[in-house]
Amino acid sequence: MSLRIKRLINTYEERMLEFLQTCIDENYKIHTQVSLCQFCEMNGYLDLELRRFFFSSNVDALITDKDYKPCLVVEFQSSYHDSLEARERDLKKATLLTRAGIPFLYSRVKDFGLLQLYSQSEKVVFNLFTGDGRENARNLIRKYYTPSIFVNV
Repeated sequence: MSLRIKRLINTYEERMLEFLQTCIDENYKIHTQVSLCQFCEMNGYLDLELRRFFFSSNVDALITDKDYKPCLVVEFQSSYHDSLEARERDLKKATLLTRAGIPFLYSRVKDFGLLQLYSQSEKVVFNLFTGDGRENARNLIRKYYTPSIFVNV
């Protein structure tokens, strides 16, 4: 058996990472394909299905602060995520991230060049060709990864 190297990310993920890099300042870092169990710890009971998923699942992009504390997860969605099986995995991941208290966003390119960034409660659209909505997309990302001044008050 032989092995060969392959790219860590595809071209869509590469473009998303390039965009994310323009949204964060020098006090934050982006990490790709990080296992959930690398940045979350189990603290209490998880049913068997969620426990298995916890140890076998990665996130697409993790933004950390300069001390490597997780701040935001961004999941890159494609038409592959429309299947029932993929939606079930996404729901498990969302459940675990919510329990850990880590905010997360989804990104998806739709309708030829429209980047949608969305959370459970809001959505922005950024036109990759014209640039329309770019600042709204940046602001949404910054809103989620930047800690509130009221945290730990």
